[in-house]
Amino acid sequence: MAISPYVRRQKIISLLHEGNFVEIAYLSNYFDVSEMTIRRDLEKLEEDGEIIRLHGGAKLNTKSIYEATLEERRIKNILEKQAVARKAAELVEDGDVIALDASSTALEVSKQIKGKKKLVVVTNNISVAKELSECKDHTIILLGGIVRKKSLSLIGPYVKNMLSSIYIDKAFISSKALAFKSGLTDATIDEGEVKKAMIKNSKNVYIIVDHTKINETAFFQVCDYREMNKIITDDLGVLTKEQENCLQEFRNEGIEVVIGS
Repeated sequence: MAISPYVRRQKIISLLHEGNFVEIAYLSNYFDVSEMTIRRDLEKLEEDGEIIRLHGGAKLNTKSIYEATLEERRIKNILEKQAVARKAAELVEDGDVIALDASSTALEVSKQIKGKKKLVVVTNNISVAKELSECKDHTIILLGGIVRKKSLSLIGPYVKNMLSSIYIDKAFISSKALAFKSGLTDATIDEGEVKKAMIKNSKNVYIIVDHTKINETAFFQVCDYREMNKIITDDLGVLTKEQENCLQEFRNEGIEVVIGS
């Protein structure tokens, strides 16, 4: 079965992480597509700053962290993220212990919960901690670890160790892509591992993704559908038939899909 250009490009990056250089001819054979198709993929990846094209192939752009900065992510699809955040905030009750990940969507959620009472907010997102720091009624637990400068997040074994001792009522988790077969997937392993740890210690897991991420697959699996309680997305864009079918597959498994607007 043919895969989407997005998934193919993600797999190209995965191959580059393994060997740092790949030839166009090899990729053409690997994906069973024309060399012209591969060249278009490489052009797009170079535009995104993820690779450097060379004669006959490409290498990984080691100056790229394989993700956009937090500010770049924050302004992308901002209206959609705000719609998701408003709906997500409705699920937060006074006294809850909640987890917010390092995503820009989680940052938008933090802006919507300032009026809640006596929350405990567990996060590895420095921007979320800063956003809520003036809320005297909230307790903010900023997980300690290695600072990822580009996303202003904290990662590593110390973060996961802290999470193993904290019981969370509701985790609000975003990521780069969501599909039924591949589940929730992320662009980086270290960020993905923190999300996995949050999910493991949470009673309820709410996936917060804008509609552009639906029916897409990224590099690292964070969780599959069996670990999700709700999916919160938006209706600010027209979904493709494939995206509609994707959401219906989740519904068929008893996962509620909540729409923000």
